Amino acid sequence: MEPWIFIAATAYFLNAVAFVIDKYLLALPIPKPFTYAVWVAVLSTPVVFLIPFFDIFIPDMIYFGLSFASGTAFFIGLIFLYKAIRRSDVSVASTQAGVFTSVFTYLFSFLILGNVLPQNNLIAIGLLTLGLLFLGSVGRGVVLHAISAGALLALSFVLLKWTFTAGDFVNGVFWTRIGFIGSAVLSLVVSKKARDEVKSLAKKATKSSKFVFIINKLIAGTAFVLLYYAILLGNVVIINALLGLQFLFVFLLAITLRNKLHGIEENVSKKTLAIKSVGIVFVLSGFLAILI
Repeated sequence: MEPWIFIAATAYFLNAVAFVIDKYLLALPIPKPFTYAVWVAVLSTPVVFLIPFFDIFIPDMIYFGLSFASGTAFFIGLIFLYKAIRRSDVSVASTQAGVFTSVFTYLFSFLILGNVLPQNNLIAIGLLTLGLLFLGSVGRGVVLHAISAGALLALSFVLLKWTFTAGDFVNGVFWTRIGFIGSAVLSLVVSKKARDEVKSLAKKATKSSKFVFIINKLIAGTAFVLLYYAILLGNVVIINALLGLQFLFVFLLAITLRNKLHGIEENVSKKTLAIKSVGIVFVLSGFLAILI
């Protein structure tokens, strides 16, 4: 197995943990998707501490513009993703977003990076996507949010891969995070309503929910660093196709924690489990096809 596949799988497991905690937080203590995304951006500000320890260069306009676009797409994509998670089962919302992220990543990777995959990888992506479609078919009402999240997150990942190719790993992470933070700051500058929402929830959120939020974002941050490193080493299309593994982890965690955590109410009817089982078979088949 290529090392970047294992790294990506580890990242997706940590992301699954973060998704389940996101569902808990979005159910009550921190209910606004926009505000939630802003605070995620705030927790990205320690990226500035990379400056004294690494060779952070001053980018040209093209590099800065595409890095900022990657961060902005990520910020807006998170808002749509959190809206989907808030309105549906966490496994359904994350899965539907995963389907569209995989599809749009392949499209953008071809258009922007010029990547063309060999036939066996195309078969693997087809199986993974088919599995994701089965897994996501049990939910309704969040498709538009999932499409928006998938398209924006895919664009963010492909542009991130471009920054790695045009620069290096550290500068790619640094400048795309600057774009992420900058887009959140701009949204607060432009919208008074947004500022009021952030201030209001900062005051209303309990100490325990704030603590859980910070721990969860540390988990998510670790996952994204691993995912970014996997993108640096491997193929961004295949890595996004492996989102099926993340669904599997989310589903198992959601079933385990069902009715034990507020907001985690996974549908476990016989029909739902049957459809999701078929999806899991396709996902695992796609994963094995990548390894061949």
